[in-house]
Amino acid sequence: MKCLVTGANGFIGAHLVRYLLDNGHDVRAIDSSEQTVSQDGISRLETVRIARSTTDIAAWHAVCRDIDVIFHLAGRTHSKGVSLPSARPFFFQENLEMTRALAEAAIKARVRRFVFTSSVAVYGTASAAGEAFQEDSPALPHPHNFYAQSKLAAEEFLLSGNVCAAMEPVVVRLPLVYGEGAKGNIATLVWLARSGIPLPLAGIENRRSFINIQNCVDFLHVAAYRPGAGGRILLASDREDITTPDLIRAIARELGKPARLFPVPSWFLKIACYLSRQKARFEKLVGNFQIDPSASCAFLGWSPKVSFSEGIALMCAGNRRA
Repeated sequence: MKCLVTGANGFIGAHLVRYLLDNGHDVRAIDSSEQTVSQDGISRLETVRIARSTTDIAAWHAVCRDIDVIFHLAGRTHSKGVSLPSARPFFFQENLEMTRALAEAAIKARVRRFVFTSSVAVYGTASAAGEAFQEDSPALPHPHNFYAQSKLAAEEFLLSGNVCAAMEPVVVRLPLVYGEGAKGNIATLVWLARSGIPLPLAGIENRRSFINIQNCVDFLHVAAYRPGAGGRILLASDREDITTPDLIRAIARELGKPARLFPVPSWFLKIACYLSRQKARFEKLVGNFQIDPSASCAFLGWSPKVSFSEGIALMCAGNRRA
């Protein structure tokens, strides 16, 4: 199978490129940064640089030739000011318009399957206690920020009748992905666990879904060749929902550090976060966000190969080497 991977120098992209090569596939890696994807002498890896967020269909068509499957990972992720009005055009340019241009080029090049990595953020910021989002749970009409809105808009374009009639788009909604090289909230938690700073989180009893990077790329690979997956929305996770305190304890344990957690009332944390204008951070710390990928797993015949504890161990081992 000849694969095209956009966002190949990103966290998920770099792991996916290595996974595909290890499984015998030819890979054309699209890179928009100054640092090229390491080839390590592998002739089956071709690196092509395309300007970030380009919507030039001709440029995309040139790299789509002879490709069987596209893994579209590139786009604008969560960033500061994600809800500011001025941010909207940037998110929609990189997450919707670029996806539209790539998909149109792929159709012209007769690419068979188009795997698009979306986000569970389209469901909102939290799930109800004891409940989990499923593949057919309705996405919010207006997700909570421009990142989620632009991802949902790209999904809707890909799953439209015209696109599905010409190609096999597959939408994979991912929860937070952790592993070696992860940034954002996971990187912050690793830093906090290593620092030994006391954290007022011991009393939190939330549940959140995650997926480690090894399971993530394996799931994407299976979604790329499973017959009948075209036109579907799939959910992926480790299938082990974890509390925030347990996540911190697991990281600290693997780093050989004590987890210094102490309890405070959740209302106190809520007030502190709201006063510091960190409402979103509070929801991620103490809120529930669970997904139930059982239907997707059954359809693909897939199950996680790496457990949560193994995934944390691998992440922290890589962190110690860095």
